[in-house]
Amino acid sequence: MKVRLLRSRGMNEEMEKLRLNRYLALCGLGSRRSVEDLIKSGRVKVNGKLAGSFYIRVGIDDHVEVDGRGIKPLKLVYLVFHKPKGCVCAVKDKHNTTIFSLLPEKYKGLGLFPVGRLDKMSEGLIILTNDGDFAFNITHPSSGITKTYEVLMNKPLSNSELTRLKKGTVVDGVHVYPKEVAIMRRPPNGQWVKIVLGEGRKREIRVIAQHADLRVVRLVRRSIGEMVLKDLPCGAFKEVSLRSLLLLIKSGGYV
Repeated sequence: MKVRLLRSRGMNEEMEKLRLNRYLALCGLGSRRSVEDLIKSGRVKVNGKLAGSFYIRVGIDDHVEVDGRGIKPLKLVYLVFHKPKGCVCAVKDKHNTTIFSLLPEKYKGLGLFPVGRLDKMSEGLIILTNDGDFAFNITHPSSGITKTYEVLMNKPLSNSELTRLKKGTVVDGVHVYPKEVAIMRRPPNGQWVKIVLGEGRKREIRVIAQHADLRVVRLVRRSIGEMVLKDLPCGAFKEVSLRSLLLLIKSGGYV
C-alpha cells in the first residue's frame, strides 16, 4: 500500500511564519481546504486588515480574527473513535445525536472534526482531530490510504450481483468502483461482503449496492489504512499521539 503522510506540526514546533490557511487549520477551524472558504467570504482579518488571500504569512505574534474573534493555534488532539449506529458525524445537529456529544467535556471547544465521515446508520472506525494538516494529508488521494468495510446485505449474493458490485456505478457524476469486493466467511452465509474503498464518496457503498439491486442492512468500517478496529467498544474512543496514529495507519495495529 502506498502511503505518503506528512508530519503535522503545531506553531510551537516551527518558528517560521505559516500560510494563513495552515494557521487557521491549526486553530481547529477545519482542513486547509475548508478554511479557504472562510478567507474567500471575507470573514478573516490579520492585524486588523481583511485577509484577501490564503498565501498571507502569519506567525505567533500576528493577531488573527475570524468573525471578529481572535484565534490562536490549539493543542493538537487525535482520537480514534468507534462510531455507533444512529448518530451523525457533525459538530452540531438540531435533530440528531452527534458523535461529539458522546465525548467528555474536556474535549469540547477544541475544534475537533471528523476525518472523513460515516452516515447516520453506519458504524465503525473514525478519526476525530483538530489538526487540519493531518486531515488534509490522510484524505488526499496521493496518500493511497484505503478504508475497509464489512457490509451485511439483505440476501445472499449471486455471482452476477457480486460482479455488479465490483463494477461500481456513478456517484456525484463520477463513475466509482471499489478496489476490492469479496464474500466473507461468516453467517448468514453469502450476505457479508468485504468492500475496500480508495477515495470514498458520500454513501458510495449504499449507492453501489442499490445499483446492484441489493440493500445494505449493516455497514461497519473495520479499518483505515492498516489500523484495524478490534477491541474498542462501540461508542468508546482512545486518545493517541500523532506518531502512534501514523504508525497504526501505515504499519498496522489494533484499536
